[in-house]
Formats: sequence, structure tokens, C-alpha cells
Amino acid sequence: MPLNLPKPIKNNSTIGLLCPASGFDDYKPIELVIKYLKSNGFKVKTGKYLLSLKKDYKYLSGTDKQRLTDFMSLWTDKDIDAIFCLRGGYGCLRLLNQIDFAKVKKTKKILLGFSDITVLHMALFAKCNLVTFHGPLLGYKFIDKHLNPVNRETHNSMWKILRDENFDFKYSFKNSGTVIKPGKATGVLIGGNLTDICSMIGSRYLPSFKDTIFFLEDCYEEPYRIDRLLTQIVDAHLLDRVKGFLFTSFYKCKFKNNKQVINLIKDKVLQYNVPIIYNIPIGHDRKNFTVPIGKKVVLDADNLILKSY
Repeated sequence: MPLNLPKPIKNNSTIGLLCPASGFDDYKPIELVIKYLKSNGFKVKTGKYLLSLKKDYKYLSGTDKQRLTDFMSLWTDKDIDAIFCLRGGYGCLRLLNQIDFAKVKKTKKILLGFSDITVLHMALFAKCNLVTFHGPLLGYKFIDKHLNPVNRETHNSMWKILRDENFDFKYSFKNSGTVIKPGKATGVLIGGNLTDICSMIGSRYLPSFKDTIFFLEDCYEEPYRIDRLLTQIVDAHLLDRVKGFLFTSFYKCKFKNNKQVINLIKDKVLQYNVPIIYNIPIGHDRKNFTVPIGKKVVLDADNLILKSY
């Protein structure tokens, strides 16, 4: 199946705003994002279901049917050039067996988000071979009440890659990263939230991990839970042909120190004898670089660099 690349963002692009998982308690954060995008020259369309349900399933932004309708409506809207997800949380998994992937495949557009949006990234690459973007949720730690970026590097990396004709990038992790296993490798970039990826094991919606550079992030989990999730993904043999690994700091996961995380990573994946680096700024912290899921990349663990192929 040929790789499907969306078109890059332009100055007059129309951006659709979506909450395919959890929603907001009120409209204020959404209004801020709309003002921010319009002040930067973009047109904006929003889904209908962006607020949390008031009764049952308060952790969802709408019923499955409502959230699916929003996703498909924004995706098939020819005036919308890109879809930016506003929140993660939980809920994307509930939509997978209802998404019309044949219909989705007919339209190539940017999908941006992370955390629970990992589920959509994995499924769209598995079913449509579509490159999507693991990057900021604009309603979460992206702008302050004055519309200023919370982290300038996060902001700049996102717009730079989304505007690039080929979605090329080069990130150095020398300021924070740790080399666990040196070496260089080339492969297709796959990954995202560890909990979400494990929740998809056994489904029809995970892509092959063969010849991939695999990155993982998670947040607010106890260390033993990260251990259990990594053990599950190893025992499922998903990692047998991975070419390289990148791990985040596992944001606020209650590890005592970095050494404890590194020891766990070594225990689980050092056996694969491929390049491994730890503590990359991709995930739930304020610094959250945007990366293209499904695109071929080069991992240079010797120099703590991840870049386009």
C-alpha cells in the first residue's frame, strides 16, 4: 500500500477542531484556541461535541455516535485542510469499529494530537497508510490566557513541520536525552501513548511494527503499571523486529529518579540490541515536539538525534 501524505498547512488554511475522546467542562479553552488560530491567519471550523457529557460517561465529549459524526463530518469536509484535536483523555478506542476507513482513505489531511489520539494515529496508519502527526493538543498546555505559547519550542516545532512540503524535521535531544544503547537505525516512525497502544493489542487496528523506530510516552501511572504495560507489549511480540527505541521521561509516573526508569527500560528492551535513547521531549510535558507517524526517519542514538530520512 503506497504511503499517503496529506498536504501541508498554509497561511489561509481552514482548521477543524475536534474532541474525539474526552471533552471540556466549559467553552472557555475552546474559545482561546479559536482566537489564537484566527489571530494567526487561519479559518476555523469546530465539531459540535466538544464539551463533556453531563450524565453518564462524563469522561466523553459525546456519545459514540456523536463523536463519530463529528470526526467523519470534519474529515469529509472539503473546505477543511487539517484537523487539530483539542483534548485526549479516553474515548477514541470506542470509535474504531464504527469508522468507515474506506471513506476516510479517499481524503488525505493532517490529523494532529497525542495521548488518546494515539489510537487514531495507529488505526489510520494501519488501515489507510496515512501519515498523521503526534503533537500538541491545542487545548492542553499549548497557549496561555493571553494566547502566548506555553513553550516556544513546542509551538515552533509544530508549525515548522506542518508547514513543510515534505514534513521534514530534525530534533536534537542533547539537552535532556540519555543514550541507553548507542547506534544508528532507519525505519518508519511509530508510537505514542503506551497505555493506548496496549489497549489495541489483539485488535485489527495496530500496524506492523516491523522495521520501525518506536517511541513511547505515558503519564500519571505508577511505576509497576509502566512495567506491566511494557511487559505486555514485549510478550505480545510487537517489538521483535523494531529497529530502534525512543522513550520519554514518563511524565509524573512516580519513578524515584531517572535511573529507575532507565533500569526498567534496559530490563525490557535491551534484549533487542538496537539503538535506544531515553528522556525525549515528546508527550505530556510542556515541551512536546511534533513528529510524523508513518514517515521514514533516522535515529542517531550516538548523537541523540531524530530526523527525517
